[in-house]
Amino acid sequence: MAQQRSIELRVGIFVLLCLVVIGGLIIKFGKLERFSAKTYDITVVFPNVGGIVRDANVMYAGIPVGKVREIRLTENGSLKVKVTLAIYEGYQIRKDAKFVINQSGLLGDRYIDVIPQGATAPPIKPGETVEGSSSVDLTEAIRGVVDVLHQAAGTIARIDDVVRRTDEAVKRIDDFVLSTQSLTHISSTFANIDETTSNAVAFTVSLRAVVDDSRSTLSNTMTQLSLAADNIGMASKRVEDLVAGNQDKINDAVRNAKESTQRLNDILEKLQHGEGTAGKLIVDPTLHDELVKLVRNWREYGILYKEGPSRDRKKIERENFGPAPTPARPAKTGADGLIFGTDETKPAN
Repeated sequence: MAQQRSIELRVGIFVLLCLVVIGGLIIKFGKLERFSAKTYDITVVFPNVGGIVRDANVMYAGIPVGKVREIRLTENGSLKVKVTLAIYEGYQIRKDAKFVINQSGLLGDRYIDVIPQGATAPPIKPGETVEGSSSVDLTEAIRGVVDVLHQAAGTIARIDDVVRRTDEAVKRIDDFVLSTQSLTHISSTFANIDETTSNAVAFTVSLRAVVDDSRSTLSNTMTQLSLAADNIGMASKRVEDLVAGNQDKINDAVRNAKESTQRLNDILEKLQHGEGTAGKLIVDPTLHDELVKLVRNWREYGILYKEGPSRDRKKIERENFGPAPTPARPAKTGADGLIFGTDETKPAN
């Protein structure tokens, strides 16, 4: 009996020790070591908490200083999320600190990271409300990276297609350029280029020989051109001297020409206005008609024709030129002869 009780006592002590160890492990790894610590509350307003939950850690400069006590949604004009933080007493957070929601690693828990800015700002009092910064959602970032990778895959596929088409085009170009016909044409082209180059060299040599042969002639021609230019310069100088010496005479001639032109303009102006005989002949249509009529009458009736009553034309000719002479008749000789020098024909006796 005593031995059985001793065994039961030992088993009970072992179980109790195991429960104590398990409780300690739960407190240690369950992050419940501060369940008895005193805290004070502050409220942080976030536009988006990005998956933060209750009892999430609050880290200040990398040190756990509290827990997330409460998360609630408010709609006062705009959608906001108010997060109540339970901060352990003994830790003071400055008002210039930034509240950001971060994540421990890629798949770790989310926590509120308090980033200090300095040590001169006053601390946040219990019950105060501060503004938090937008959190960076790694899931959205990963989704964005995946979208970018999909787009990059499409771009790579298009590039691969372009490269494949380029390879095909290059292959076709190689087949065309490196064909027997193309190589034959290229060879013929190079041969023609070589022949053209040889002809150009021969032409250059011939041209150089012609230039060498004509150098003396060209030199004489240039000398003659130079002498001609000198003669022209001397002639121009003499003309200038002549003009300078006869400037007064030239001015007088120009003035006389101007005066003559002015007088001629005056005469033409008088003719245009019908002044004088010539002007009347030009301007007066009546005088023109009379002259035309006079010339017509002269042609028809003679130069001594006078206007008047209608008269016989033969009478007018007798008055102007005298009686018309009677034509002589031929004289006969013998029976049928003509007697010359008389105005009539008589028979011979």
